[in-house]
Amino acid sequence: MLFLIVAGFLAAQGMITETFPSIDPKTITIVTPYPGATPYDIEESITRRVEEGMIGIDGVKRVSSSATEGVGRVTVELEHFADPAQVLDDVETEVDSLSDFPPQEAEETSIVKTKLTSSMMSLAVYGAVDEKTLHYWAERIESEILQLPEISLVEVAGGRRYEIAIEVSEATLRDYGLTLDDVARRVAEFSIDIPGGNLRTDAGDILIRVKDKRYTGLEFENITIRSRSDGAQLRLGDIATIRDGFEDTRLINRYNGKAALFVRVSRSDSQDTLKMEEAIKAYLTTLSLPQGLSIEIWRNNTDILRDRISLMLRNAILGYLMVFMCLLLFLDLKLAFWTSLGIPISFLGGLLLVSFTGITMNMITLFALIVVIGIVVDDAIVTGESIFHEQQMHPGDPTAVLRGVHLVKAPVTIGVLTTIAAFAPLLMSTGTLAQVMRPVPLVVIGILSISLIEAFYILPAHLANTSTWSRGLLAKVRDHTQAGLSRFVDRRIVPTIKLGLQYRYATLALACASIIISVGIFQGGFVRFVFFPQIDSDHITVSLKMPTGTPFETTYNYAEQILKAGESVIAEVNAKYEQDGKSPPLMEAVSFTVGSLASDRSGPNSSSAAANAENLAQIRMELVPGDQRPVSSGELGRRWRERAPAIPGVESLVFRSNLVHMGDDIGLELIHRDEKTLATAAEQLKRGLTAIEGVSEVEDSFELGKREYVFELTRAGLAAGLTPADIGRQLRRAFYGAEIHRIQRARNELKVMVRYPHAERRTLSDLYNARLRLPNGEEMDLRTAVVIREERGYSRIERVDGRRIVTVTANVEENITTPDDVMAALQKDVLPQLLTVFPELNYDFSGASRDQRDDMASLKGNLFIALMVMFVMLASLLRSYIQPLIILSAIPFGFVGSLLGHLLLGFDISFISLFGMVALSGVVINDSVVLVDYYNKLRKSGRDDIPAALVEAVARRFRPILLTTMTTSFGLLPMLMETSLQARFLIPMAVSIAFGILYASIVIIFLVPALIVIADDFSRLGRGVKNKIRERAEVL
Repeated sequence: MLFLIVAGFLAAQGMITETFPSIDPKTITIVTPYPGATPYDIEESITRRVEEGMIGIDGVKRVSSSATEGVGRVTVELEHFADPAQVLDDVETEVDSLSDFPPQEAEETSIVKTKLTSSMMSLAVYGAVDEKTLHYWAERIESEILQLPEISLVEVAGGRRYEIAIEVSEATLRDYGLTLDDVARRVAEFSIDIPGGNLRTDAGDILIRVKDKRYTGLEFENITIRSRSDGAQLRLGDIATIRDGFEDTRLINRYNGKAALFVRVSRSDSQDTLKMEEAIKAYLTTLSLPQGLSIEIWRNNTDILRDRISLMLRNAILGYLMVFMCLLLFLDLKLAFWTSLGIPISFLGGLLLVSFTGITMNMITLFALIVVIGIVVDDAIVTGESIFHEQQMHPGDPTAVLRGVHLVKAPVTIGVLTTIAAFAPLLMSTGTLAQVMRPVPLVVIGILSISLIEAFYILPAHLANTSTWSRGLLAKVRDHTQAGLSRFVDRRIVPTIKLGLQYRYATLALACASIIISVGIFQGGFVRFVFFPQIDSDHITVSLKMPTGTPFETTYNYAEQILKAGESVIAEVNAKYEQDGKSPPLMEAVSFTVGSLASDRSGPNSSSAAANAENLAQIRMELVPGDQRPVSSGELGRRWRERAPAIPGVESLVFRSNLVHMGDDIGLELIHRDEKTLATAAEQLKRGLTAIEGVSEVEDSFELGKREYVFELTRAGLAAGLTPADIGRQLRRAFYGAEIHRIQRARNELKVMVRYPHAERRTLSDLYNARLRLPNGEEMDLRTAVVIREERGYSRIERVDGRRIVTVTANVEENITTPDDVMAALQKDVLPQLLTVFPELNYDFSGASRDQRDDMASLKGNLFIALMVMFVMLASLLRSYIQPLIILSAIPFGFVGSLLGHLLLGFDISFISLFGMVALSGVVINDSVVLVDYYNKLRKSGRDDIPAALVEAVARRFRPILLTTMTTSFGLLPMLMETSLQARFLIPMAVSIAFGILYASIVIIFLVPALIVIADDFSRLGRGVKNKIRERAEVL
């Protein structure tokens, strides 16, 4: 016992902590940046070619691609059992074998095995300072944090990248007879670092090196463009404006109204989240910033982990005390003490076991520990009660302990093993959900295995001494409770059991009626199913997406109006509740971003990736903790949405206030060869979704892109010797710029660009007045050389397995409907109509919808296997095929109790609830097995009267069944009474177990005996029919 306690404690202390378990998305990402290219160019020259190369690679499940302005991305999804390293090698080989790939102006292709890094926290560095000062201090803080031994992944986010821009006007180029290509070539020749080899001399080897690499704008100014024989030189600084600053994009980041950058800290697989947090907080106490600059912790994801640990410890302690008090009412103090002590022993011993599997202490691990609180002590209760009964029946007999264990050893073992089997499907399941929830079965199996050892070996050792501890008042309370229980069993339970056995078919009918009523409650929508409950968080995130091509100033103005609307809502609520003295200020901080949009996903598969464009904006408002707020974040978000301005032509305006957001609630991929058909079908599907009550934020991936000017060479241009390649190259150099090379400065990689000044590439007249250099050195007006045609395509082109798709997404308001109800309505009405209009159209689920479908399908298949394993275990113990079916039939009645609990307390059934139901099934089987096993023992001892044997079995096993029911329910009572944010996530699980076991206990006591007698009725009927057939056969 001491070994398990000490070793388990040390193992728990040594477990790495993280907020969510690390998951492997089992994808390979192929990214090719192609600056300035349209989505159609990228589809034709990049994504389609890569897709074709993926055909036939073993282990590839699905290939999807996305072509957007300036970048092509191909995602290769792997089969679950594929070797990622081998598939990655095959993908790299295929991409390398593509001819003329990537295109000449594109950047190098990146092929990586996708890995999600867990963002631990961000630090907001903000103040009334210029951009360079802000970058300097953010990067300095980044560098200093990287020196901390606990941390290895840090990056500065929210700022523009460094760039050296060499800007030369067209007039200057003409004055000196130069072109942008001439300038770019000269700069490249004079900013170079080339090794010249090794010179072997008698004195030793000498390395030869040409070193003239330029790293700053001042150094580039001194590059010689031309030189004359008299020594006169034309330097780059004489003809160009050199800007050593930031890339030519528009981006604003503010924190609490001041310019800001964010230092994002992430954890690697081997790092401890809580230790990282301690190290950063210690570092911040030593940091000294200049006046006007501040730093604050922003988006600290360790808070929810720390809160979950606190919740688990608090509920474990309170649950332990509740279990102890329940046992003390019916058992001796010594038995109550040692039985309840099985909880911490099993917990610590179980953590010792699971520490060898490599799992971490995270939100899901803690969830598993909370789940098992209600079931871990059941086997010890049954064993301890059996020992106590034997000691009461044989006072002073030292062998009573062994007899007590022997009587229940087999059923208790089978009960624990069936509970383990109930959780085992998660170990065999595939998909993201299985990876996230993998700690649950490992922790449950580890703790239940140790609890079995504790119940059969440690507990009996402590109870071997027949002395009792209860004295005085404790003994009187125990004796009084036992006497009252005995009277209750004799006067209420036994007569009711007899009546139920007499009218056994009516008992069965009542039980079936309860199931039918429960199904009606569920089908009628009184209790709904949602895959993941919407739980209020301590922040509200607003994401704005304007049409592609919207000017930055327009996006900024609307984002400002949205922010002011939110601040007015907060001020209004503050004024109301501060006046009553009921609430502190609601808002702690706010970030405001225009020009970028971070992913709004939160949870185990969240990503810190961000999209950058002038039509994007995001606002994130941090609120005080939920237990200090009189208004939920969901209600604040609703008021904010109502007060937000109407924005003409907005693509999307999304308000999020969920603790966990796994993606859009509804996702469908429409597949067709023709782009126009896809667009029309998407619009019809969107109208169908919008017509469903409770559906909002309906969007599709067919967004109109920027206006495009397409150039076609005229006869005059062709006669002048121009080619389409000449025109494309010259225009690209002028308006996008020519990338000379990249240089590494500290931790930053900088582009060195040559282009026109910004003033000469911002209006249509600048384009129309551009002049092209001819092969003979002369010039031609652009509008003479080409015909300009305006087009407008889509901003994103998506493909799956080589076919064009459009993705339609939506979210639901769960106070009105659920994603499952919406999907059912789609499949019943909307999609059939869509397929009638477009018969060649195909569709599939996408995003979270597809993941949930695949996860549930995997779980259902493995659940069937688990039920078969349970049946085999029960049949091996009971030596019967009928009795295991009777025991398993009690499980659905536990689910009925869970459903009624959700109805009573107003909760939806969610995936979290299902975990409680799985745990509940183990308790139900355990109690049923103990009852049926004792009945079988009575039958073997010569009790031929089946109803009498059943009545005696129920009377004898009523106390342990009552104790397991009370300890399970009361052990979870503190959780049901919680009001914290973390508890809202876990309460549905506690409801499933607590209410389910209450109802299931009634079923076990009354229905199981009735089913046994009914089975005997059919058995006797079968024997009677068989005998009559035999008699008639003998007569004949």
